[in-house]
Amino acid sequence: MAKSKWKFRQDDLDTILTVINQGLMKKPYWVEYHDTYEDGTPVWNGEKSVLWNLMEQAYPEERAQMMRRMLAKMEELGGLQKGTHQEKLFAFFDKYHFSVIDNFSSMLYNEDGKLYEKMKLAMLQGKYTNDTDPLGQSLGDGKSPEIAWVKKRIQYLMSKYSFGDYDAKTAEGAITVRTSAQADATTNSIVLRLTPAMKLYPTIAYGTTIMRGARTDAGKPCEITVDINGTSDQQLSVKSADYLLDIGDWSSYVINGALSIIGKRLKRLKLGDEDEQKVKILISSLTLGNTTSLEEIDVQNISTLGGSLDMRGNYRLRRFLAGGSSLTEAHFADGGALEEVNYPATTSYIELKNLDHLTNEKCHVEACASNVMSYFVSGCDSLQPVRMLTEIMDAQAGQTSHALRYVRCVGFNETFTDGRMFDRLSQLVDGTFQGIDAEGQYGNDQYPVLDGTINLTTGAYRDTYDALMTHYPKLKLNIAKWWIRFEDPEVKRICIENWDKDGDGELSMEEAAAVSSIGTMFAKKTFTSLKELEYFGAEVFSSRAFEEVNVSGAIVMPGNCKEVSDGCFFKATVNTIDVPSSVTYLNGTCFMKSKIKNLILRSKTPPKRYGYWEFMGAQIEHVYVPDESVELYRAVNWDAKIPFAPLSKYQG
Repeated sequence: MAKSKWKFRQDDLDTILTVINQGLMKKPYWVEYHDTYEDGTPVWNGEKSVLWNLMEQAYPEERAQMMRRMLAKMEELGGLQKGTHQEKLFAFFDKYHFSVIDNFSSMLYNEDGKLYEKMKLAMLQGKYTNDTDPLGQSLGDGKSPEIAWVKKRIQYLMSKYSFGDYDAKTAEGAITVRTSAQADATTNSIVLRLTPAMKLYPTIAYGTTIMRGARTDAGKPCEITVDINGTSDQQLSVKSADYLLDIGDWSSYVINGALSIIGKRLKRLKLGDEDEQKVKILISSLTLGNTTSLEEIDVQNISTLGGSLDMRGNYRLRRFLAGGSSLTEAHFADGGALEEVNYPATTSYIELKNLDHLTNEKCHVEACASNVMSYFVSGCDSLQPVRMLTEIMDAQAGQTSHALRYVRCVGFNETFTDGRMFDRLSQLVDGTFQGIDAEGQYGNDQYPVLDGTINLTTGAYRDTYDALMTHYPKLKLNIAKWWIRFEDPEVKRICIENWDKDGDGELSMEEAAAVSSIGTMFAKKTFTSLKELEYFGAEVFSSRAFEEVNVSGAIVMPGNCKEVSDGCFFKATVNTIDVPSSVTYLNGTCFMKSKIKNLILRSKTPPKRYGYWEFMGAQIEHVYVPDESVELYRAVNWDAKIPFAPLSKYQG
């Protein structure tokens, strides 16, 4: 060592590297020769060295090469065989600096600090002189900030001297893609705008050529022009993207092939644009590596971009804009910060898990609704997944074989004002849909999975409710009222016109029960069915109420009806008339000259009659009565032609 001209000075191993010679902790990690402090004082004591300044001017490239050789030797001395260049260089400092600091206890630092304090006092009294402030020597126990400073310094020096991650031969932490020779018809070049997360020299590699930008402050953009030469495609690589916040707008660049993004500090990735005319990028696939800081991804109108995009590691992602692309699947982080999604028309797979900030207004499935095959939404508190599901089903209503096959909808609490959505949900149990289990596997659930609460401020059809509850025991339905489902639209029209009190275009059970008199609005008309009359509250079927009516199906009389009035079914042609057990009186000519295939009298005791001409001229094929009452009915003085039969024989 005595003969060596250069040696590593170790007398300051207890001193933090961020401290300047005046003992102040204000030396930035990006300091270089010729940099000055705010007062104009040079940071480097050798600023006026004639020898150094001449060497710098005469051998600029040799100086850079020497620095790269030094960094390479530091990696070798550090002894780390695997890892990034950042890690290998830090291993050198850890081995020769931080490991030595670890040998100093806090007590020794405190005692050491007392000595430096005495030296400072002596220096102020003129009893001691030194080119370094003594108190600057007593700050060595700040290991954590010193480590942070060294790591930034390493990254900065690599960017300055195009070493390691900033070398054209290295792809670690880089964004890589192929560029077309026809990048720009007028300038044959592209201009990249790179925004670093810390002060450094943003760097581009085009083929084997390194293009280093100017020293750029954190958060400020740096423009680097890439000249596209030759006729063949070349690889374009943005170096050390881990230390970039933004790589600019790439939508107008004619680049193609597979784009690979690795950048843990990147906040925005703008590759597309909502204006289709501006988009020239031609990438076929996009792969995201360590991009945990991404908040926005824009791939709009990149028609060549297809396949699946995996964003399950992007928990901070807030906006995903993909309209106009050809992506078929987009996978998001479970429990992420997603606020807005714009699916392309080609999307067939929707999976949203525990995304508390996503709303229906910002979850755009309009374009892909007709193509969705798999729908999985769970734990999204601000989303209304059932509403979205019904919109998807509506979009596929005209398809011969609907695209939607698999459904899982869990953890919702939605309120609806339109009860017709229940009819759409009831389609889920028709056997053409299957469920998805919690792990995303198909085939384990015979029917779609619905687990949540639906509140309906208006009405719903009871048969739909019953169908849903049969298959979905975990589904909770709070219904304000029950609507009556009419088989014949003309019957519904008449009922709505006469008895719809709340004006919702439907007749509820309550409204029907309030009907005390039916009148003659059904007389002399043709219907397929009038069985919904069973919900009405009329105790008397009015005279001539169904005169000359023609019903191919059934008329079911109200359950509390007591009397069938005179001429009620005069000359009526009906397949089936169901008379409830509450009817105790048949008046006069109630069935005179009627044609009835099946007449059901449910009362065990034959109803009283006004006379003997109730069935005068009637043609009735079957009269069904309770099994135990057949002989009782026959014993009464009825028309001998009435063919009584036990109700158990009725096959209607």
